[in-house]
Amino acid sequence: MKNLCYILILASVLFGCVPKPIDIDVKAADPKLVLASQVIPNQIMIVSLTRSFSALEGQGIQDDDSLNNDFLDKILVENAIVTVTYFGVVDTLYMISPGVYGSINTLQYNYGTYTLYAKDPQTGEEINATTLLIPQVQFDTIYPQVIKNPGDTVIKVNYTFHDDPSAENYYVVNYIRKSNSTSPLDINQVFSQGSNGIIKEFELLDDNSFTNSIYSVSKELEEASPHDSIAVMLSHISKGYFEYLNAFKKSGAIINQLTGEPINYPTNVNNGYGYFNAYYPSTRIFDLNNY
Repeated sequence: MKNLCYILILASVLFGCVPKPIDIDVKAADPKLVLASQVIPNQIMIVSLTRSFSALEGQGIQDDDSLNNDFLDKILVENAIVTVTYFGVVDTLYMISPGVYGSINTLQYNYGTYTLYAKDPQTGEEINATTLLIPQVQFDTIYPQVIKNPGDTVIKVNYTFHDDPSAENYYVVNYIRKSNSTSPLDINQVFSQGSNGIIKEFELLDDNSFTNSIYSVSKELEEASPHDSIAVMLSHISKGYFEYLNAFKKSGAIINQLTGEPINYPTNVNNGYGYFNAYYPSTRIFDLNNY
């Protein structure tokens, strides 16, 4: 009987004293403008402009495997005023598509200071950011390998490049592919819909890990096939942007400023989120059908 009493007392403590749920009203964060940028060498400067959204609003944003139109209409900023100022010149960007703005006039000068300004016509919200263009670094050697094994094919990219040992340098290497290509990949179409795709892995490099100021690697591309065309982009980036991308990588995220709300990540955007950069990538394109 005594043991039974102990069991009943324990049960009452564990199950009879559970507090009632408390309703908590958490206010969603106010949306802000989210900025991302990319320079395509000798071609165009691309700026994406979206609105952030709260994680509390995350349900219902997808239809199957894609973002639904209502959600895109909510975050894409249309008809914004977007300018880039450098060396006393003010360049106004034009809207390529909702949320994406470009300029074919913005010139790329080494160590040039670029200041971006954007205004959302719907809300009146304004942001600005300033960045420095760091000199481009070229590949010393680069070539792909298509290794055909029984029942499996391995795609590798081998490359080397030199680093300037007199300065602290940071790099990012991106891989882009065009699936089952019948024509070479066009970098100008990376930001449009179609069969181009950014491979879900990118490399962040700190020159502290280089040997004799040389970086050499043989990189396997698990998402590529022997019928793709691929582009490899080497970009010399600022320490601030390196830290921004590193924060994304540690959190398990990809470069995804379209739908992200990077409120906890480094930013150089005043009154907004994201990162404005003007890095000048070195790009090499290969049709794997030829290897």
